[in-house]
Amino acid sequence: MPIKNILIDLGGVLYEIDIQSTIEKYRKMQAPDAEPVNFSKKGQHEYFSLLDCGQIEIEEFAQGLKDSYSLEGSIDEIKQIWLELLIGVIPGRIEQVKTLAQRYNLALLSNTGRFHRDFYYPQCKPMFDQMDYLFYSFEMGVRKPDSEIYEMALRETGWKAEETLFLDDSKNNIEAAQDLGIHTHWIETYDDFEEMMNIYAGKNVPS
Repeated sequence: MPIKNILIDLGGVLYEIDIQSTIEKYRKMQAPDAEPVNFSKKGQHEYFSLLDCGQIEIEEFAQGLKDSYSLEGSIDEIKQIWLELLIGVIPGRIEQVKTLAQRYNLALLSNTGRFHRDFYYPQCKPMFDQMDYLFYSFEMGVRKPDSEIYEMALRETGWKAEETLFLDDSKNNIEAAQDLGIHTHWIETYDDFEEMMNIYAGKNVPS
């Protein structure tokens, strides 16, 4: 069946983030023998997941990281480093999203907390205005790659899995969507997004 709908991740797909820099900044706040900060696309400490699922707010998150990883900085410093994870909208993405919106129904599906959302929303509004739905994990109470978040998005939109394409920079998230019969395109690098545009918004659009 032809693709009619696209679910799109934010960080690493539409919006530049710097995970490694964030980890390094937290590491500099630790003693040399402290437990390494566990935050990556493949796995992370429960406080990152709790924040994404809206089960804690930013103050509790920062305190949790401080206690778990023996961070010597203040709560405000820990929060500021978490905010500095966000770099900005990837150049060209606003126009690309507008192009996709001419052909497909669009929805955002992002693992994100309220603290980050409130920061990036004004920058992303031109893209978000092109989308029919905005799904944030902190509002849904569940995060990728849990199958429930994809099922909730499909129920809310009324979209069929076999008519839906999912874009994400995490292989784990991609595989979880595939298990539900959703088409996927792994955005491992920025060039992969350009490839996706050539396939789904170019002259030879799959039917």
